[in-house]
Amino acid sequence: MFKLLAATILLNYLIVQNTTAATDKVICYYQSWSASSFSPSNIDPHICTHINYAFVGIKTDGSLRLSGGEDVIRKLRDLKKKNNKLKLLFSVGGWSEGSKTFSSVAASSGKLSKMASSALQLVKTHKFDGIDIDWEYPAQRGGKSADKKNFVTMLKTLRKKLKDNGNYLLTVAVASTPDSSSYDVSKIAEQVDFINVMTYDFHGVSDGKTGENAPLHSRSKESQWEKDNANCEASIKHWKDKGASSSKLILGLAFYGHSYKLKNSKVHGIGAPINGDNGQLPYSEICKLKSGWKEVWDNEQKVPYKYKGLTWIGFDNPSSIKEKVKFATKKKLGGVMIWAVDQDDKSGSCGTKYALLKEIKKHL
Repeated sequence: MFKLLAATILLNYLIVQNTTAATDKVICYYQSWSASSFSPSNIDPHICTHINYAFVGIKTDGSLRLSGGEDVIRKLRDLKKKNNKLKLLFSVGGWSEGSKTFSSVAASSGKLSKMASSALQLVKTHKFDGIDIDWEYPAQRGGKSADKKNFVTMLKTLRKKLKDNGNYLLTVAVASTPDSSSYDVSKIAEQVDFINVMTYDFHGVSDGKTGENAPLHSRSKESQWEKDNANCEASIKHWKDKGASSSKLILGLAFYGHSYKLKNSKVHGIGAPINGDNGQLPYSEICKLKSGWKEVWDNEQKVPYKYKGLTWIGFDNPSSIKEKVKFATKKKLGGVMIWAVDQDDKSGSCGTKYALLKEIKKHL
């Protein structure tokens, strides 16, 4: 009797342990327009657990628009031969898509029905595993105030169609801050499998000063608003406080950096005055910048920056990626998300091929 009771207790314990959410997802966004320089065949399907094809467009009638990409899609499917647990999703929207069409479709039950049917047809035709909605952003950039409510309705409509006809995945990509005018966080969380939080682009040229692209933590010498909003830690806290569970939150990792033009080459720290920006650079290019460049580690924010003359770049490297993966694990998040997998050091020209991806694998 005692042995039976002990065995039952042990079994129950193991069941609880196995059902506890783990920090195990690695969501890799793949920029379909980079196919000529980076084939999907080069992605390691044993590091990426999910690959999101970016992007599928949305038409004014609600149907989804896939422009070309057949060869890319086939090569993505072929990765499943190496790892049959790999999940492939179509990401709908993106920054260039804007908000106007999303807003119009979300406000119409007829258009939403067409969107859901089109989404189902898309994943079935191409043997994908789900849909990711990247609406940037509800109630902003040409959207309307009703978007907040209608976004939830959109997700409900998609979820029912996708779950009732094959149990396909439904995920979202969201802004780093859960703006109350854009997101009903708890209701969104109810409808999706997980939430990809875009925890990057915290600083830009409009700040008038240098700033890290994706600081993990705040720094002592910044405004209270920046401390409360402009870092990964604050972002995840906001999403949790608004009603998203840790296990559904995915921490975004930037495989690129922001470059600025300094006003004075002798004033080059974080917060230094700038005259403009030099745009974005992938990590594969940033890591090559060595001769004459000075790289600095900000121990408060746990991210590096580098500068030379009047050029300044805030970015992520293997050390900062390690810190972020450790943070995601400590906070029991669902995993990490990468924008974008094709921006890693794919040639190994800086020493290690796929240095950032491998750092994720090492610590997750």
